Amino acid sequence: MYISKKSLISGIVMIITIISLIYSEYLQIDRYIERQVEAFNQIGKSTANSFGYIKPQVVDGFTEKPIEGAQVVIPEINKTFTTNSQGQTENIKVPILVDEHFADLHPKSWGEITLIVYKEGYNEYVLFHTHVWENQHRQGPKILLFPKGKDSTSEPISIVEGPHRLWVEALVEKFRP
Repeated sequence: MYISKKSLISGIVMIITIISLIYSEYLQIDRYIERQVEAFNQIGKSTANSFGYIKPQVVDGFTEKPIEGAQVVIPEINKTFTTNSQGQTENIKVPILVDEHFADLHPKSWGEITLIVYKEGYNEYVLFHTHVWENQHRQGPKILLFPKGKDSTSEPISIVEGPHRLWVEALVEKFRP
């Protein structure tokens, strides 16, 4: 009982302290969020010669253990990369290819590439619209490969990476009736 009261009192003191810091404007939460949104909106505003970096990791879909020797293909640059013992490729420099589909509606602030992953004994995997931001180093995405079935006639897995939630929220607000 004593430990529960002590924990409750500690929790209340922490909450009061945080509220006091916010109220006194020592912690400027609104400015912090504003800066994050501003930074997100600036990422990827690019010229034709801009680049970003990506470092995919390939793991087993059931155990999440790294898969060494998987081949990661990026069709947009026509190159293949091999994963190491940690299931990761090297840091890959890729061009920022902006999706022009939304250019007139609500431009995206990032580029998109395709990743195709091959490994003997596993289903092929394709990740469409993989996000890459200008001058940013993305650690990931984590790609989960699943072993082929016993008949080895499994189809490739295709996944589409959805847009960032801030972009989706802005799009929704822009067209709200």
